[in-house]
Amino acid sequence: MNKSTPISELPNLKKGDNKNAYEEKENQIVSEILSEIDNSNKENVSMNINQEDDKSLDTPDLQNDQMIDQQRIMEQQMIQQQQQQQQQQIANNTLENSLNNSVNDSLAINIINMVKQPLIVAVVVAIVSIPQINNFIMGFLSGREKLASYSTIILMLFKSILGASMFYGINMNL
Repeated sequence: MNKSTPISELPNLKKGDNKNAYEEKENQIVSEILSEIDNSNKENVSMNINQEDDKSLDTPDLQNDQMIDQQRIMEQQMIQQQQQQQQQQIANNTLENSLNNSVNDSLAINIINMVKQPLIVAVVVAIVSIPQINNFIMGFLSGREKLASYSTIILMLFKSILGASMFYGINMNL
């Protein structure tokens, strides 16, 4: 159906036609438009009725198909729920194991950290206390008469610098 009005049927106001003719023409156009709208509504209603009749004929098959689809959906949902529960159990078990391991690991790490520095100090003191180091430094200082009178102080300074550098080096590497 053509729902447009040709330009030739529109009233021409420039010609100065009678207002009654203009109103009649306008009323005629409006009535044509309304009749076209009514006809299109009747066609849509008749098409909807035909479609509903077709659906009512197919309802037993559709109902069976819908029930089968619903069962499949329910089965898939149950499978997904079971998988989620299994994943949660695995995650919970993994979390518990990691917590237990981390507690055991952290205890061992804490003990090692507490004992590490005193052990380093003990090793450094033992190395610095070796008599060969004293003999080496004293032999070096005995050749110089000016430093021989300060040999005890120089020996202590040398050992302290040696011990501090050893402690720093060992501590940074561990």
